[in-house]
Amino acid sequence: MILLAITYDNLKMLDRLLEFDETNNRSGNRGKGCGWNRVRSDDDANVDEPEDDADSEEFPRFMTPLMLATQCGLYETVEYLVNRGHTLDRPHPPRCTCSERCMVSASSADAVSDSCKRLNGYWAISNPTFICTTSSSSDPVLECFQLHEELLLCGSAEQVHNTTYTYMAAQVRQFAVEMIVNCRTSDEVKIMLRNRDGCKFKGRFPYPRLITAMDYKQKEFVAHTNIQQVLETAWLGDWIEWKSYSGPQKLMYLVWRFCMLPATVALGVLAPNSGLNRSNRLPINRMFNSLVTYLVFLGLLFAHSNADKFEMRRGAPELGTCLPIAVFVLGHAVEKTKLLLQQGRERFFRNMWNVFDTVKLTLFVVAFLSWALAGLQLGWVNPNLDRKFWHWDDPQLVAEGLFTVATVMAYLRLLFLCQLNYYIGPMQVSLGKVLHDFGKFATFLAIIMAAFTCGLGTYYSYYAGMVRKDPETGETVRQEDSFVSVPDTFKTLFWGIFCMTSLEAPNVVVGNASHRPGGDGGGGEPVDAETQSHRFTQLVGFGLFAAFEVLMVVVMMNMLIAAMSDTFQGVTENAEYEWLFGRTKVYVSYMLQDDMPPPFNLLPTTGLLFCAKRYASESWRGYGRLPGDDGCGLDSDLDSRSTADAPEFRELMVEIVKRYFTMHRPLVEH
Repeated sequence: MILLAITYDNLKMLDRLLEFDETNNRSGNRGKGCGWNRVRSDDDANVDEPEDDADSEEFPRFMTPLMLATQCGLYETVEYLVNRGHTLDRPHPPRCTCSERCMVSASSADAVSDSCKRLNGYWAISNPTFICTTSSSSDPVLECFQLHEELLLCGSAEQVHNTTYTYMAAQVRQFAVEMIVNCRTSDEVKIMLRNRDGCKFKGRFPYPRLITAMDYKQKEFVAHTNIQQVLETAWLGDWIEWKSYSGPQKLMYLVWRFCMLPATVALGVLAPNSGLNRSNRLPINRMFNSLVTYLVFLGLLFAHSNADKFEMRRGAPELGTCLPIAVFVLGHAVEKTKLLLQQGRERFFRNMWNVFDTVKLTLFVVAFLSWALAGLQLGWVNPNLDRKFWHWDDPQLVAEGLFTVATVMAYLRLLFLCQLNYYIGPMQVSLGKVLHDFGKFATFLAIIMAAFTCGLGTYYSYYAGMVRKDPETGETVRQEDSFVSVPDTFKTLFWGIFCMTSLEAPNVVVGNASHRPGGDGGGGEPVDAETQSHRFTQLVGFGLFAAFEVLMVVVMMNMLIAAMSDTFQGVTENAEYEWLFGRTKVYVSYMLQDDMPPPFNLLPTTGLLFCAKRYASESWRGYGRLPGDDGCGLDSDLDSRSTADAPEFRELMVEIVKRYFTMHRPLVEH
């Protein structure tokens, strides 16, 4: 009867039933077959437990009054039950192996019941009503972020219920968006974004909750209009004229920033905190300064990479362009080191662009070390020896190869800025997701390539180098190196994917020379024996090569194209928040940078001093303010260490929860 009263949202009847139960049955036994649970005494922490093992006709045995009320979204009923001491245990994830509950449940071998109980538990705690009325309601936004990630992990661990868990995760994610929707002023949005709970970023930043949302991949939350307007205000400051600039005007402004770079550097070194330098500390101007210096860096790379190899001497290269490039690389390395110290290894390497930059800088450093080794080896090698006589692993050849790869990666880094544009930003997002699709496709590619490479690896090895001469015309045909060895087989199959392999690759050429291996008295056939055409061997080679082409070119490649098209279509349909989420990454990255771009961050009072103090400080895990810790240089009066216990944050959450349930009350009553 208690659960039926909750189902019909009859709070008065529920109150009378609970009072009657407590008056007449203080041991906690409220009846049989009704599916409700008893409430323990205060000594037992008031945790609901099933009263018996029998299911009722309406409800399973694990259903509790509080669980049912939260699933129905009855705010008043949930609040009433919570005030009476009812609690709801958080379900354990499918991969949990604790000895207290999960191992005991596993020994019962009732997978259906355990799975159903877990689903109902998550369905209850993921309801906005439960999130807002329990002890976790002090920060419902962070609770939504964490619960969303937990639900997705449950779906990946329990694939049979993945659709249900994904649906619940979407509902939780939407509730976090509803919280920001009910913020009516910029100040309320800033109060919410200042909360530092759950943020793994160690430096100072005006809006830590934004970084937390990005870490949890809450794209709809980050891309919401209220957050984007506050973020754009921090990005532009009071420079509202930028929005009215046309494309040519913005390009000319970039040229002007290039011309003013010496003055900007001098001002940043001599008077970094003066009012004259305030405009240079705007994140948008940090971006322009960084872009200008990076274009200079790319120009130096182009000049060095395209130097005349005939004029280059053996040993270390000349310092004309090599030294400035080394200084730029050092500046970028210091910048990434600072970011690593601020974010921690886990968060730093979760960003693929940071991994990309780390690999790029590592290649540059190894290239410079190889050049240094090439300079040292001049003491025992001939400096005038022509390049064609050098060994394949000569340090100078290794340095040039690594430098070439690093230069390509340096130019590809410009793709990061494409996320700022409304039109090409979604395409840049699609590029990253398409590469993810190719990563999944590479699994099939590796298996198929390994199968055919191992099968055809040395199938034609006997015929290697054989030549057949036509006795009438005198024309000769040579056996191709298609399947004579494992490397040749792999090369033939790989380029066959792109239809760049010769059609004669599977042909078998049986030589008609005067002798062959084993035919000169070693037990083989006579030297004057007539050679035969090995048609079956050729048939097998043609058949396997044709099967490979059909499987890879016709089936797998078209499947990859279809998957990429589907991914691109998905990004296009959600282009608004996909692009805004990508743009936010760019904004935040420049807000976290120093006022001085590399390599000028090596000058005093900038990145080098920060790294030295951060390394020497014993309290670097705290929030002590160090040079470069001031975030974007804006809103310096804001306390970025705000938590859910801050009075203004608690008051805001109470008000937002009231607005949310007031807005959804007609839907709940219906």
